[in-house]
Amino acid sequence: MTNLAKRIFYKELVSYRKRSSTYLSPIVFFLITIALYPLALSNDPADLSFLAPGITWICVLLSTLLSIQNIFNEDFEDGSLDIFFSLRVSTLSLVIVKILVNWIFSSLPIIILSSTVVFLLFLPSESLVILLTSLLIGTPVISLFGALAGALSLGKSSILGPAIVLPLSLPILILGTSAVSSFLNGENPSFYFLMMLAIFIFLLPLICYACIGALRLHYE
Repeated sequence: MTNLAKRIFYKELVSYRKRSSTYLSPIVFFLITIALYPLALSNDPADLSFLAPGITWICVLLSTLLSIQNIFNEDFEDGSLDIFFSLRVSTLSLVIVKILVNWIFSSLPIIILSSTVVFLLFLPSESLVILLTSLLIGTPVISLFGALAGALSLGKSSILGPAIVLPLSLPILILGTSAVSSFLNGENPSFYFLMMLAIFIFLLPLICYACIGALRLHYE
């Protein structure tokens, strides 16, 4: 990691710690929604166990939408982006670090809390590792889409970000849910993991440079 990337990383850590609502809101939202499903759908363990993978992935996806608007917005408002572009330093480090820190604060705590579905949704404990693995591979892709949405909707309506992320995230949602469901059916979920990993590797450079291009549009 370069010195520039390290400075950006530490700055982002301090910034997220000061704005506790940025990472607490997705956590609270996830816990509320995951707890309401048994009350709204059914209290039958068999039904909840069958629906648990899809419910968990939907709650994770919706929770991460709460933080995507803040990925670049604060730097845009306080003038940090202006400095980056005026100095003509590499903005690739900025984009990658901001995506990483956003994932650490908005997605990683939710992934850890997803272990509660074993108790709330009667998910078989032996499939918990598969669920957490699918989330660890799939949520970085959602963070990439969130960064792109945040760059495109900079200074615009907050509804634009979720409108971009939701349709793009559907393949990851389907693959993540299918991985757990296939394991519950006695099948090997490796295919779904490899597909999500391939999507992440393919999209990482494309979306990072797309974010840079979207940010530059605000200064031309």
